[in-house]
Amino acid sequence: MFRLTEAVRIDRPTAKVWAVLTDFPKVPAWERGVIEVRQTSPGRPGIGTTLAARRVYGGRDTVVDCRIVEWQDDRLVTMEIVGGPTRRTFATYAVEPIDDDACQVTYSVNGEMRPLLAWLTPLIPAMGRRLVRTNLASLKRLIEGETTDGTSLP
Repeated sequence: MFRLTEAVRIDRPTAKVWAVLTDFPKVPAWERGVIEVRQTSPGRPGIGTTLAARRVYGGRDTVVDCRIVEWQDDRLVTMEIVGGPTRRTFATYAVEPIDDDACQVTYSVNGEMRPLLAWLTPLIPAMGRRLVRTNLASLKRLIEGETTDGTSLP
């Protein structure tokens, strides 16, 4: 099993951050390597909701299946992800209020590589940390209203 946790402070209210995090079709705007996310089950997202994500792993376009296994409104979502280079992965986004105008977003992932890639397991936290930090920084810029070059939006 591999594990990785990173966090970022976002200077916006929890509800605004949650709305962006759980707007799944817009994940490609801030998560590198994700090309498309679509909900494959009906209704509002919650426990049991299924999604399909098209993403790139090692230069290869892959579709992974996701299922929400934990959901707390405005606070936490955990997805079970099957496909790609991992046998099974659990990814969690937790939103913790700091005050009325700021919160901390923590991303945690733990998973198991497919048997042929198991040798990579000890390297995943180091390899993934940079990507996760980049994704969280992109999320922060998007929510705080900055463009990718760091200038503020009107």
